[in-house]
Amino acid sequence: MHLEYFILLTLAAGATSFVVVASIALIIRKAVDVQRQRRRTHLYQHYSAKLAELLLTDLPEIPPDSKTGGIARQYELLVLPMKKRMSKMDPGRRMFHRQALRSVLVDLALDVTGETADRLVYFFSSLGFVQEHIQLLRSKKWWVRAQAARDLGLLRARKAIPTLTLLLEDRNDGARYQAMQSLITLAGVESLRTILRIAKRLSPWMAIELSVIVMRFEDAAVPYLIEALKSPDQSVVLFSIEMLAEIGFVSAVEPLRALLTEYPSSVVQAKAAEALGRLGDKRAEEELLRLVGSPHPHLRTKAIEALGQIGSPSALPTLLRQFAKGSLTEKITTARSIASLSQEGAETIRSLASDPDELNRSVAQQVAEEFALEIAGS
Repeated sequence: MHLEYFILLTLAAGATSFVVVASIALIIRKAVDVQRQRRRTHLYQHYSAKLAELLLTDLPEIPPDSKTGGIARQYELLVLPMKKRMSKMDPGRRMFHRQALRSVLVDLALDVTGETADRLVYFFSSLGFVQEHIQLLRSKKWWVRAQAARDLGLLRARKAIPTLTLLLEDRNDGARYQAMQSLITLAGVESLRTILRIAKRLSPWMAIELSVIVMRFEDAAVPYLIEALKSPDQSVVLFSIEMLAEIGFVSAVEPLRALLTEYPSSVVQAKAAEALGRLGDKRAEEELLRLVGSPHPHLRTKAIEALGQIGSPSALPTLLRQFAKGSLTEKITTARSIASLSQEGAETIRSLASDPDELNRSVAQQVAEEFALEIAGS
């Protein structure tokens, strides 16, 4: 009994000692973290002030007969004292200082333009941060890769373009998106060719983000979107079709017509039909009329809707035949397209409102009400 009591007492004392030691360790660690944070804040403020001074320093005019690279030499003279001071630090202290300096450079890049931005870009490169960030693009942590890609774009590190291009195939959406953004910043609209060529299995989120990039360029993006219609990845083809329809550029009509006849997927054909309807170009009418007889219901529907948007009365005979034999849903879609075919289509819907077939008559009457058409004898 006494032995059991002694064992319990020993265990309790051991547990108490462990808790006390752990608490003391946590307190010490917290104190160390607080001290480090204070040092980071102090260094950040120090380098913010120092870089502000370097960015605002007036530089002497470069003589007209000066050799190329004169401005770079002036920038180097500005940053050289900082580089020399860091070179004398021990590795641990130097790393701590470089982290603070890098944060300041990246934050300043969001706010400066013109010649001031050029200085900042030079400092970022001269201090060796470009190569460090290129190495970070190979990190095992996706958020590190994404942040490095973002920073390289902000600081216009063109040396990073090849590695950023490789990052377009990253397994993480966030890293791929930051690579896209930086490539656009570094290479402009021409980078869309590479982005769309490498892109695969675009998720809905990635498609939305990429659409924002494309819409910044609008017409200038059209040639690259047309090229992407030949992508082996269906998600890229569908994305490009949507963007071409959104931009509304007429040069997209012929490539989209080709998809209607050549692409093996009815999903892509239906998307192309929808886009052609939105573009409203009569050149697509022949292919769309043919697709009204497609065995795929979703493709028939998109072709019928597109014909209504184009609005050519020559589509009326084909649409009437389809109206007579289609399902209820298809009859409604077809009737709406017929009603859109100018005055002749409106008159046809009025006549169908008196059709002997009860279903046809009901559909026509519903569509006439939607289009606010007066029905004779009503």
